[in-house]
Amino acid sequence: MGTIRHLVSPNQFHYAHIGEWSKAFPDAIPWASPRVRQRARARHIDVTFARDLDFNSPEEWRQEIDQTLFPGGYFKEFIFFHQKSKTLVLTDTIINIELDKMPEPWRTATKLSGMYHPRGQIFFGMRLPLLLQQRKAKAAFAKIHSWRPERIVLSHGRCFEAHGNEVIRRIFGGPAP
Repeated sequence: MGTIRHLVSPNQFHYAHIGEWSKAFPDAIPWASPRVRQRARARHIDVTFARDLDFNSPEEWRQEIDQTLFPGGYFKEFIFFHQKSKTLVLTDTIINIELDKMPEPWRTATKLSGMYHPRGQIFFGMRLPLLLQQRKAKAAFAKIHSWRPERIVLSHGRCFEAHGNEVIRRIFGGPAP
């Protein structure tokens, strides 16, 4: 698939193995999301980041991958869009767990949250912060809609292999006029 050039922490919850990956791929640039350095230090996790992600895609991948910071209060994360494949890449923003693969009581909790296959839903920890950050949420939703993704890759649950734009419209609401 090519040379690994970047190791990315999309949010402050997905970073712990970047230190190990950095040793395996010493030429790759490790990227930090907001608050991840502080979280790693507090948990005594050995990881060093060379660069910080910000709202705009860095020059290194701007021609291939777009990004935005998805608001969610404590749970905010960077989401990415691979332009050539029209693929939206999410970490925790949408969860789409297959219930038959979950033991109780997690199956019931997942069902109550609505974050289960085939519909998926915004991670419950982001829902209230999105209501409190409506301006930022609308801007993120508009950018996501503008990408018109065909597929959505998720970290938690089954990915959406087709009709990504319809999934986004259902979960985030229609695009702004």
